Amino acid sequence: MSSAVQPPERIQYLDVIRGFAITGVLFAYAFWNLGTEPASTYTAFDNIVDEAGFFLIDSKCYTLLASLFAIGFVLHMDKAGNKKINLYTYRRRLLGLFIIGILHAMLLRNGDILAPYAITAFLVTFLHDSSRITLIILMVIIFFIDALLPQAWHALGFVFPRRPAAPSGNYWVENFQWVKYWYATSIFFWQTTLFLLLGGMLVGRALIQKRHKLTIGQIRLIAIAGFFVGTLSYLALIFYRTEIGELPDIRNTMVVRATLYRLLDMTHKIGMASTYACVFYFLSRKFRLSALANLGRMSLTNYVLQAAIIVPVCLFFNLFDHIRPTIALVMTVGIWVLQVLFSRWWLSHYRFGPLEWLLRTFTYGRDIAVTKEKKKEWAAAPAMLEQ
Repeated sequence: MSSAVQPPERIQYLDVIRGFAITGVLFAYAFWNLGTEPASTYTAFDNIVDEAGFFLIDSKCYTLLASLFAIGFVLHMDKAGNKKINLYTYRRRLLGLFIIGILHAMLLRNGDILAPYAITAFLVTFLHDSSRITLIILMVIIFFIDALLPQAWHALGFVFPRRPAAPSGNYWVENFQWVKYWYATSIFFWQTTLFLLLGGMLVGRALIQKRHKLTIGQIRLIAIAGFFVGTLSYLALIFYRTEIGELPDIRNTMVVRATLYRLLDMTHKIGMASTYACVFYFLSRKFRLSALANLGRMSLTNYVLQAAIIVPVCLFFNLFDHIRPTIALVMTVGIWVLQVLFSRWWLSHYRFGPLEWLLRTFTYGRDIAVTKEKKKEWAAAPAMLEQ
């Protein structure tokens, strides 16, 4: 059986990106997943924070996480040893992640991403030997399915699943209803995750397997172009939504308009996510960014811990469906600081986060040493990105 990656073998830069992404997930969870007050009640500050969050955070960090998930798969398959055994251990890891995700969804957060990632990543494992052209063709097909499936569903007369009724008064009963709803409608959402996983595989293959390296100038260009394109596509969606909706289309369909909407949306997400990846690359060349790196090393634990803190707080203070951006911002900052301190303390004593250790033990079928390593290694930036 293949061996587990040890802390000194980790790429610090990827942990930093993962830590930033899990921070963005916390932000999105607090702002938009707990039920908000009507926007008409927002203050000017509320509106500024909310709009800034939509532009800078919403969906971008999920994009980063999905891409990192696929890059992790490439890293795993690139390890020395029997490829079949590597594939088996990775699928076993996905099974463990699925179990954690289902429990997380049923008990805490109905919008859990762990189980969907595990399911879609399992499908991706069957493509580990596929050519680059095959992956690109699949991405194109998935993009059009993602854009046009709702229109086709409606045209065929199929009924869309109904959203859960008004709150029942019992959080876990209501949460379970939402879990059923999200899985009933997963056919309309999981294509995006699959698209990003395939894109992450392409990036991982280029930088890890093929050993392609980017110059500083190329990385800087990607950062600038990503921000420029991501911003323009966002502005187009915000200020020209009506005009896009009035574009001529094929007969009585919305094929052209739906495709354009989806293209602008994906361009915005991928463009901004690329910019973040490049910006943190430059930062990681000069700074350790230990706070984000520790969050990233314990990303699974911190992700579950977010809901483990927020759900009881919201139940105790009756905050569900009464969240305002100001309250969400206070919650985000407070929990982020708590998780940074907890991650630093935990990793000063142990090699892995508690859920990371549990998942590794399940994956490799044996006890993984969890005590603190005697020697830590840190590289300012991954050599694979720079000539």
